[in-house]
Amino acid sequence: MKLIPAQILGCGSAAERRVFGYLAEVGFSAYDVALHSLNIAHHEYKRWGEADFFLIGRRGILLLEVKGGRVACRDGIWEFTNRKNETKRKKEGPAEQAKSAYFSLEKNYLNPKFYRELNGVPRGWAVVFTDIPRLANNGSTLLPEHPDEITAYEEDCKGHNSFKKFLVRAYDHWASKQRNPVELSPQVVKAISNSLRPNFERVPSLNTQLRDVEQKLYQFTGEQYEKLDAISENERILVAGGAGTGKTFVAAACARYEEAEGRSVLFLTRSSFLASFLGNQGLPDGVTVATIDDVPKFFEEGRTWDVLVVDEGQDLCSLECIDQIDGVLAGGWENGRWRWFGDPNYQVSPSFPVDHDCLDYLKSKGVATQLKNNIRNAGKIVEAIKVLAGADVGRPSSKPDSGIVDLQLVDAESEILPRAAAAVRKWLSDDDQLPRNSIAMLVPSSDEIDKAVEFLSAKHVRSEALSKRALGGKPRDCVLVATIEDFKGLERPLVCVAGLRQEHGLASSAYKAISRANHAVTLVATRDSVAELTGKVAPQDEVKWGN
Repeated sequence: MKLIPAQILGCGSAAERRVFGYLAEVGFSAYDVALHSLNIAHHEYKRWGEADFFLIGRRGILLLEVKGGRVACRDGIWEFTNRKNETKRKKEGPAEQAKSAYFSLEKNYLNPKFYRELNGVPRGWAVVFTDIPRLANNGSTLLPEHPDEITAYEEDCKGHNSFKKFLVRAYDHWASKQRNPVELSPQVVKAISNSLRPNFERVPSLNTQLRDVEQKLYQFTGEQYEKLDAISENERILVAGGAGTGKTFVAAACARYEEAEGRSVLFLTRSSFLASFLGNQGLPDGVTVATIDDVPKFFEEGRTWDVLVVDEGQDLCSLECIDQIDGVLAGGWENGRWRWFGDPNYQVSPSFPVDHDCLDYLKSKGVATQLKNNIRNAGKIVEAIKVLAGADVGRPSSKPDSGIVDLQLVDAESEILPRAAAAVRKWLSDDDQLPRNSIAMLVPSSDEIDKAVEFLSAKHVRSEALSKRALGGKPRDCVLVATIEDFKGLERPLVCVAGLRQEHGLASSAYKAISRANHAVTLVATRDSVAELTGKVAPQDEVKWGN
């Protein structure tokens, strides 16, 4: 007999597990089906009912109510005691439970769809007591509501052969109630089974998934609290971490804590877009967010700050930057209070390579620590970064199989933008509640931004290029289009990467782009570029790390 589900799931009843095993060994045709733990939403008098087993097969339909352990009935109250010596008391006996469950199924589910097909088919219910002997006096059962024809006891549950004999007895009993009993055909068995327990797969909408992601994204982890403690205890500290480890999140928290202690804070980065974004995150008035280009002006004005917080520090690791910043930090690099956050992987801007002498200098002046847990990227995105970019972005805090990664391969670069626009359109079509501003499309170079906007417009997708206005105030309901380089330090729940460029370094380009996504990323790239990244021949169509 085919069991649905094929494995017994989440069942604490040893009696049901035993019956499950017996049913797997018996059957009266090749198409018999047994549904285990069938929920009944529409019950005659219960808010919710359940059938332990519902058998549909050649011989007919049979609902089984299974009771294990010790059974007693005192003054009309039934008592069921399990092996943990836990006792449940019910006014309703097992036969009454089975009967009411069966008629609820028949009335609400079987007759409305299969009334004609069930005419003459034996159908009814039975009770199985797996652990107690038959109660009898002078050969007759002491339980009138439990006639032997439809009741199994310990002796009927010794193995699948004895259990099959009981089923034969029960089917014969219900067949005797029909004037002209008929068998069920394979087609009707399948139709009833599919109706009561259909095969389907539904997942939460993208918008629902993103709400769950967002709730987790802005909660401090234990590791981040530890780093904040370490940072507060040191005057000068370097915090290294791959993309997604929460450097900007921790950096912003540091700025808030320092300001709360009465210190003035300069929060410094290279990207004007990241600075604009941070400036709109509600940092206190005592925190000044600026870019490295603002520093010469600050020096001329004679402005200094008590604390320096540097984000994306790998882009400011040059002698020129070090000298400029030294003049606006009280005490300078030598004696001042600073927190430097940087990425040891590939997120270095092509135009601003790391000067390792400068990095060694900073390390000599401060304590070094590292963020090792990835809080931003779903598990599959972390794995994709490792495979395509060869970069370690920490241990994912989410499940390894969480998130969506879709690698779409094309033969020519001219196919990339149309395919990418179609991927964005599909996201929005699959979930009409999905905010457009939860999506970013990243392109390799600035001359492709306008083209990307045009392709999206052709797909009826509202979009806009990355700008300070786009990052400020209330989020606009538009897909954000930016270059991979300009989007460093920023993120979106869903990111579509429209191509990689050799001149930027394929691994670096892939790393910076893919790591911007929280929950889902689609990478559209040529077969040749992916083959070069992975060092093997690219597949013929698409590669997916889950759905």
